[in-house]
Amino acid sequence: MTKEEDVLAALDKPRAIYSLQKLLDPSSKSADPLQDLLMRMRAAGKVKFDIKTGLWSKA
Repeated sequence: MTKEEDVLAALDKPRAIYSLQKLLDPSSKSADPLQDLLMRMRAAGKVKFDIKTGLWSKA
């Protein structure tokens, strides 16, 4: 299970969801749990998503 602290630490620079998944949980076949966590964190204002580049970053 990926934690919010791990995601924030991995976002030292803007990253795509695929590169985040490979950093945080390389054995996982599905990005759905990570995407759900990112969406919850975005709703809480902890991360932001740039629709033009497709990259996640710290808020």
